[in-house]
Amino acid sequence: MNIKSFVKNRPYLFTIIIFTIYSLFPAPIVISFKLLNLDMESLRLIIPIANSIFAIAVLYYLGWLKLAGFRKNVQDIHVLWFLLVVVFVPTAMFGTVQIAANAVLFYLLAVFFTGVSEEAFSRGVIINALLQKGKWPALLFAAVLFSIAHFSNLLFENFSFIEMLEKLWLTFSAAILYGALYLRTRNIWPLIVLHTLEDFIFVTSGTAGPFTVTPLPASVHVVIGVLSIGYAIYIARKIDVSETLGELEKSAQK
Repeated sequence: MNIKSFVKNRPYLFTIIIFTIYSLFPAPIVISFKLLNLDMESLRLIIPIANSIFAIAVLYYLGWLKLAGFRKNVQDIHVLWFLLVVVFVPTAMFGTVQIAANAVLFYLLAVFFTGVSEEAFSRGVIINALLQKGKWPALLFAAVLFSIAHFSNLLFENFSFIEMLEKLWLTFSAAILYGALYLRTRNIWPLIVLHTLEDFIFVTSGTAGPFTVTPLPASVHVVIGVLSIGYAIYIARKIDVSETLGELEKSAQK
């Protein structure tokens, strides 16, 4: 059985295996840095680059690059308004913090490649692999994996149990929203841009990341999460995946 047949016949098993590989892909780099006592902070950029290469390589192998949304046309672009509003909440509440110019460039590149890797993998690979099971199972299972993947943040920051629960809730609800937007627009570029912008605003507002001054209150996380899932459900009702399933079937036959 080749990989494409395996994806078609065992989508859940495929996503678990590919997610495990994706999660462990940077492990040799992390181990090397620790053994050599190198600066772990640089991994904030190196790991997203490595994961971006892996995710795009998987899409290329499966013949899914265009199907995953690396294309020009954007459907229903108006549905992106909600995410465009949400990303500016930290800045609206707390403004910005002062960050050195070289650090701004470093973290801008880091969050850009994070956007590329997470959108290409979580939306491009995982959702498309699971889509034959239905849009709701695909969105939910991909969101669970997306949340689990963020445990890697423990390498860089110390979270309390409550803070970790908040982060898991925020990443789960965000994944549901991004997944629904992805299926509506069928284009990954707007999500990469908005994902980059969202993470960059978290850093520059001092509400998350290495320059944290005042984290967003838990109540704000809860409200954003609830609204995100509610909006995702609203826009996902009109999603017809039949055309995408047809493209996946043609790809599997090549």
